[in-house]
Amino acid sequence: MFAHALRREEEVPVELESAQGVDDASVSAFSAVLAREEFREELDRLSFSRWRWGARQDLRLRSLKCHEHDRCTFEIALKTPNGWHSVIGKVFVQDRVDVFEALDGVRRAGFGPEAEFSIPQPYAYLASLRVLLEEKIEGPSAKEMFLTGGPREQISAAERCARWLARFHALAPRWGRVVEISKELSDIRNWTDVLARLEEPLAGKARLLSRKLIAAAPSLGAVESCAGHGSYIPEHVILANGRTATIDLDDYDVGDPTRDVAWFLVGVERVARNHLGSLDALDAAAGMFLRTYASFGRNEVLARLPFYMAEQYLHGAKRDARNKPPGWPNKVGVMLDRGLRALDKGPDQRAHLADNTVREP
Repeated sequence: MFAHALRREEEVPVELESAQGVDDASVSAFSAVLAREEFREELDRLSFSRWRWGARQDLRLRSLKCHEHDRCTFEIALKTPNGWHSVIGKVFVQDRVDVFEALDGVRRAGFGPEAEFSIPQPYAYLASLRVLLEEKIEGPSAKEMFLTGGPREQISAAERCARWLARFHALAPRWGRVVEISKELSDIRNWTDVLARLEEPLAGKARLLSRKLIAAAPSLGAVESCAGHGSYIPEHVILANGRTATIDLDDYDVGDPTRDVAWFLVGVERVARNHLGSLDALDAAAGMFLRTYASFGRNEVLARLPFYMAEQYLHGAKRDARNKPPGWPNKVGVMLDRGLRALDKGPDQRAHLADNTVREP
């Protein structure tokens, strides 16, 4: 499964814990890379020369998220004479120096650590270990704010998320693979193949939604491509004091900006469904996000949003069918129904703009 072969004598004991919901079995091959003497030496070098933290006295790892066939993300905590310090480490299965280069390009485009809208600063890519080290940003995620904040805090969080995305789409370099509509249609067919194995009426709804999406694709027309995040969801936006930062740009690409908008809006609904009991519990925040984003001169996104929202509902249905959370058949059905309604009704009524003022991102 994992490309790195480890000799037992190269491993160094290290304290490891996993965040809730992370499978320890999936983590073990990745964490073994961080137990190697070679990694410890690189970390010591950076602690002295780059971060000025001093000599390492202790090392602790905490796995945050693991994609078994791709990468695993860790919080790496070092104790030095002046206290504990943390960085984020990502261990990849394949060489991903491109992620480091992309992050550095985004940083230089105006998303540095002092900027109001930023990303985690890339520190180093250790090619022999396939490990990316980047800044750990302290602060609640937008998801946490949506779940624990009052209405005013939720609205503020949504506005900050929209402003970050508008700035990213306007300024970030267009690096990475270009995602054409043909790739979207391929994904739609693959997700439908999974859902078509379910019992009726779910299988039939999935096939119907797929047919409608494929039929609607030609009417989208051309749009100016821009940098894409690849998985822009509430848990990936950190709301630090005076700084809005977005993490996990590992799936960066170039394509239709509407995709990131749809990712976020459907992500908000799924947060509301999973934690607040109703897909519509965060409608006010979702509406603020869309109005704010469109106010930066992206009105063309509104006409294209039904297609990409429906696509993400299909994607969400596939995820529910695969992961099988409690009550999953009903959840799959609701996702498919939402997708069909999105295409039938056209632009979501929440997308109505109070004015047509265009702001600078």
